[in-house]
Amino acid sequence: MVYRLIKVRELVVRYKLSDEPAVKGVNAVFDGRCIILGPNGSGKTTLFKVICGLINITSGEVWIDEAKVDEIYSQPGVLAANFPEVYGLVDASVHEVLELYSDLTGGSLSEAVGIAEELGLTRELMKRRRLRELSAGQLKSVCAALALASGAKHVLLDEPFEQLDPAKKGRLIRRLSSYPGVVLLNTHETWLLKSLEDWTAYFMCEGRLYGPASVRDLLRSSVTPSDEPSAIMRIEAGGKVVSIVREEKGTPLTSIESLDRIYDMIGGG
Repeated sequence: MVYRLIKVRELVVRYKLSDEPAVKGVNAVFDGRCIILGPNGSGKTTLFKVICGLINITSGEVWIDEAKVDEIYSQPGVLAANFPEVYGLVDASVHEVLELYSDLTGGSLSEAVGIAEELGLTRELMKRRRLRELSAGQLKSVCAALALASGAKHVLLDEPFEQLDPAKKGRLIRRLSSYPGVVLLNTHETWLLKSLEDWTAYFMCEGRLYGPASVRDLLRSSVTPSDEPSAIMRIEAGGKVVSIVREEKGTPLTSIESLDRIYDMIGGG
């Protein structure tokens, strides 16, 4: 049987010297194409790093297909992500890094180069610049190219649209929509929902995960700083409850360009 899912059970992640867990009892099954929405600092990146094995689990479990995450380390073709720390272990030119990791993962070098070009890097730059010499935006683009060209069954992309112009965002959306495996991405922006109608959405805030809901439902939803029993999602933020509702009550979700505004809406900052 061919599995294509990521399962998280009662996941808790606590950083040293922190009183509050960064991830609080998360349960989810991610299959197909999923997006996690939420403000910056909500725990999205921590959740992704735990799934990738880059951060230790305090309690709970992460399963990739039928195996626990610690059983699939170094297995090519299972999981890929766009975290720079995965690819920055070698001090080499961008093209050499693309070549190396394409070989290690069984991915396509030509596809990695092609995606990097679509996201704004020229072939000359890739041959001339080392990975550590790239800007933050260029580095994120290279890491996205490596992840998507790997051909892995599961791809995780952490805030992949940051620092991309509209044309490059559109190209990346098309790449994500055509990817044959599981795609799990996170973002604090809502503009892309209109291009991802068939996806499944979650919301993360203050370490807790809410959902799932269809993106199609969210496109017709509004956000209101009140506790609504019929809400699609009821989200705790700043000690209060924010509801995502189907009714035209409150602020249309897609008009909130950055979900960092959630705290402004409840008067929390």
